[in-house]
Amino acid sequence: MRKLDVLSQFETSPPRQRLVFLGASNLTRSFPTVVATALQVLDGPLSIFAAMGHGRSYGQDSRCLGKKFSGISQCGIWQSLDEKNPPPTTAWITDIGNDLAYDVPVETVLRWIRTCVDRLLAIDARVVLGDLPLPSLRRTSEVKYRFLRTLFFPSCRLAFDDLLRRAEQLSGGLQELAELQKVPIFSVKNEWYGFDPIHPRPAHYATIWRALFAQSLALSSRAVGNKKSWALYWYLRGLRPQSYSWWGIDRRAIQPHGRLQDATDIALY
Repeated sequence: MRKLDVLSQFETSPPRQRLVFLGASNLTRSFPTVVATALQVLDGPLSIFAAMGHGRSYGQDSRCLGKKFSGISQCGIWQSLDEKNPPPTTAWITDIGNDLAYDVPVETVLRWIRTCVDRLLAIDARVVLGDLPLPSLRRTSEVKYRFLRTLFFPSCRLAFDDLLRRAEQLSGGLQELAELQKVPIFSVKNEWYGFDPIHPRPAHYATIWRALFAQSLALSSRAVGNKKSWALYWYLRGLRPQSYSWWGIDRRAIQPHGRLQDATDIALY
């Protein structure tokens, strides 16, 4: 694993690739693995942009564990991506489905996702859509659903049958969008989930992200290790997004907020 240093000035090479990640809790949980995997399988330096957060919505303000974020389609990542002569860009749109638990109509969610896809295609990005984990959701019992709904989305009052029906409609809309825009859509395997039907088990994070990268990128042939870098993990966990509120107090951070020693920049929104 490459050493990291937020103040490093030893490398000045321009980024060879720009990676854009949009998502919510799954992306937030796995982000250290995302970055570590990218560093292993892609030639750097990289320019990494991520809009994420637990419970993050794609089109409205959301709050979780005291943090409040704007919707992904309204956040500052879009202005930052609008730069002249950018390096080749690849984007992953993940964690699509939180808004169903906020009782947002399926068509509204699809409109927000289409907005993100259109903006990314307008900057010549290769786009990968993440599908909903329907097989995992379908094997969820009513009792488990009520427990997890209370834990993750306490304000949600949707019955399980209604949520599952909307999830199936949303998945169908994503399939149509992927076909219309000619972008790949990625489905996580059912066996990668455990008790929790919407969050894959951490042991599978690296496998999932290698598959996601392989779907749209030419990967390095060098050997990929599985050893976790705790230094990188805690460094990334300490980075702050451009704008959010914490228990009602507005906070801001200049982006990119992180830099690795090979000049890979990391900007969070």
